[in-house]
Amino acid sequence: MASGAQEGQHVLRGPPLTEAEVAGVELPLAPYLVQKLAAHGDRLLQMKRRVNLVQVVAGQESRADWVLRQAAAELSALQKAVPSLREGDTVAVWCRKSVLFLPAMVATLCSGAVCAVVNADLPLESLRRALQELKPAAVMCERPTAETASDARPPGCPLQLLGAAEAVPDALQVLLSSAQALQGDNLRPAIALLTSGTTGQPKVIRIPRRSIALMVHVLTRSDAPFGGEDVMLFTTGLYWISGIAYTFWCMSSGMRCIVTSDFSPEAVLEDIERHKPTVIFMPPNQWISLARHCPEGRLRSAVQQVRVCVTGGSALSAERHAWLEARTGRPLTQWYGQTEAFVLSNLLVSRCGPPPPGSVGRPHAGLQAKVLELETGKCLGPGVDGELCFKGWPVIRDFADEEGWIRTGDVGHYDADGNFYIVDRIKELIKYRGAHVSPSELEAWLLEHPQVSEAVVLGLPHDEDQEHPAAFVVLAPGATVTIDDLKQLVKEKACGSEEKLLRGGVFVLDSIPRLPTGKISRGQVRSILQERITREI
Repeated sequence: MASGAQEGQHVLRGPPLTEAEVAGVELPLAPYLVQKLAAHGDRLLQMKRRVNLVQVVAGQESRADWVLRQAAAELSALQKAVPSLREGDTVAVWCRKSVLFLPAMVATLCSGAVCAVVNADLPLESLRRALQELKPAAVMCERPTAETASDARPPGCPLQLLGAAEAVPDALQVLLSSAQALQGDNLRPAIALLTSGTTGQPKVIRIPRRSIALMVHVLTRSDAPFGGEDVMLFTTGLYWISGIAYTFWCMSSGMRCIVTSDFSPEAVLEDIERHKPTVIFMPPNQWISLARHCPEGRLRSAVQQVRVCVTGGSALSAERHAWLEARTGRPLTQWYGQTEAFVLSNLLVSRCGPPPPGSVGRPHAGLQAKVLELETGKCLGPGVDGELCFKGWPVIRDFADEEGWIRTGDVGHYDADGNFYIVDRIKELIKYRGAHVSPSELEAWLLEHPQVSEAVVLGLPHDEDQEHPAAFVVLAPGATVTIDDLKQLVKEKACGSEEKLLRGGVFVLDSIPRLPTGKISRGQVRSILQERITREI
């Protein structure tokens, strides 16, 4: 292990938090949010909903004053349905992208309960497991999902239909009275999210009020990259940490919020053209799909007013980063964080200019960062890949070690200027004769071919070599590229690195299986690989 002096030398630190941000840790969260919404009055918060990816149902618009009235009605109905509801109990909010989500969240927070945001697209059995894990005192859902929610809820758990509650007089006073009666313990959780990455059973992550309160202050500081008069469009689900963060950001700053429907390049392009956002957030695979499948001239015209293009959620190589900027004509910024620790880097505009392509920037204010060698745990210097570790206010204590550090499970490094680069997930690394191979690197090479639409690389077990890299690709319509062509492409890119060759083969699929979150389901891809191997045997 490295000595204390050596480790200290390789620990990077973000700028300090301001006095106002430190004080914001103890901000009574629910009253603050209600007062902010009241101050916004009739400012418009927008959410667009699509049905079956073809028909657009217009009119899903809500103003801040409507949110307050609806939240008060939902709070009153919740308290009647669960008279014994106590501060710290959990209320599951199970709805799709809908204007009813925000009133439900505000009502839950004002009741003192933890708002557990559940993916409405979960199949019945997965929903049952999620609710068993959450143990909710009540479930809030929309009418179209009521039957499934009723079947999945624990015995005796009340079910509340969102939008069905009767209006109450003095809505603002109803919310404030309930919120101000809560204990001022900001160590209590405010939001609960379910995450399992790409595999495994749901894991509940409870985010404390203090983390949300401090995040709200940080997001609205004077040098924040956007807010106030901006129009934010994002495509991620409201059960993602990014969706939660942007929702709080909009409530606090008054920024207009456009939440798109299920992703398709044409639909998102239409939303951009219609609403003319000044800020867009999408995961890397969606940016690539938008840039690849939309006419370049139309895309450039649609995003010409966009000041800030943001991405995050998975690794994006420098090459793909530069390609996206060239295709859209707009600068793209990568952010980095996790549900267990949001946000870790590059939230604010760097005083030293934008980070290099492929980088997620420097550690955020109030944070420390280091990189540990995978095998020994030694603290590494610049330019060497290892596991990224962070310490500071966004890190939820339940997921940190005794010293407050969270081991992210992500592989990456930092450069001489302190900019971080994400390479891959530890559990997704392929091991060939003891050497680590990054699937993301090989996937980026394959995607450089104009006839490859999607690519996933994983390890095929091998008796002698441990694992061989194997690729699954989706080809563009009319593609003429062959499997041998793709193997040769990777061989040329590998420049003699034997461990990176596609010894496990190249397999063509009609589509890459994905989780409801939009992330690649590597478990399903691995099952497909196993089926093909079994068939060949």
